[in-house]
Amino acid sequence: MKRFALIVSVFSLLACFSVAPLWAAENVKIGAAFALSGSIAVYGEGFKKCVDLAVEEINAKGGINGKKIEIVYEDNKSNPKDCVSAVRKLITVDKVPVLFGPAGSSNFMAAAPVAQESKVVMLSAQGTAEKLTQAGPFIFRIIPSNSKQGQRLAKLAFELGYRQLPVMYINNDWGLDLKDGFVTSFKKMGGVVTDIIPFDEKKTDYRTELLRANKDNPKAIVNLTYINEGAVQFKQAFEMGVKTQWLCGSAARAPKMVELAGKAAEGVMGTYPSVIQDTKEYKTFKAAYQKKYGDDKIPIFGDYNYDMVYLTTRAIEKGGYTAEGIRAALPAAAKGYKGVTGDKTFDENRGMEHADIGIWIVKGGKIEDHKK
Repeated sequence: MKRFALIVSVFSLLACFSVAPLWAAENVKIGAAFALSGSIAVYGEGFKKCVDLAVEEINAKGGINGKKIEIVYEDNKSNPKDCVSAVRKLITVDKVPVLFGPAGSSNFMAAAPVAQESKVVMLSAQGTAEKLTQAGPFIFRIIPSNSKQGQRLAKLAFELGYRQLPVMYINNDWGLDLKDGFVTSFKKMGGVVTDIIPFDEKKTDYRTELLRANKDNPKAIVNLTYINEGAVQFKQAFEMGVKTQWLCGSAARAPKMVELAGKAAEGVMGTYPSVIQDTKEYKTFKAAYQKKYGDDKIPIFGDYNYDMVYLTTRAIEKGGYTAEGIRAALPAAAKGYKGVTGDKTFDENRGMEHADIGIWIVKGGKIEDHKK
């Protein structure tokens, strides 16, 4: 009997030694429910490039406690239903304890309850709707919300001398949120909103909405639009002879929008969560991006996604590779951490405590910071 027990003990010990190297060889898996097809795939493609760059850098330095980071990508196909499916698959099949959520506030908020109910951490590097983190304590955002952007856009309109103007907005959570913030602030300043015009995503013809917005030949039109939709709108407005100052939000601030719209995008202005690009951190990031991809045009929100990888890595190092450990460690990991997009300290709602809003403009076919 004693001999049998000894043999069992020896085999048990050998089993432990044989399993240990396998565990040591395993990767640290992080999910990413990105739009890799569909109407906003242009966003997802850019996010993926910057996430891959960060992962490559971290893995080259030894990964997380000697383990390589592996991003498990799942195509959310640019719509809420498939976003839910993508997040559910990453959680139940791939067993990730943390994931990067979909672009588009409506998409993210559709999927956030799935992550919260499963007690899996989900982060957003591009969702700016005020309600984004309300699903629960496992949901975080590392980009400023819409409230300050709407206020800054109203202030910009006044600074440029516009007191009466119509507002066009994409009819989803992001557009509604930013529209409400702008309209409330603009009216408080004494401005008059002459019309409010919602429009749907993915259309190829916006002439009806453009005719309505341009009815009284306004000197400026607020257009809270996305990349593809904005490119179509600006081109069609140009073809229709509409002469106005376009004022937009952050979602249109993308080299791809300018590429698609061509000369019709010239002079378009807008607000965005401002990132100081003359810091050592940003210059290093931009040089690394250019070296890897041969392009110095950083994709929209790409820098925020890059920071999201590094911040998640810090949380895993501090709290361990479990959802609860990562959730508990994120505030401490973020406090005072200076990423390429600035201070990532969280506020009490798991959003950004610090938020600077800048102004962008298209000049000579390029997006620049607007200087008064």
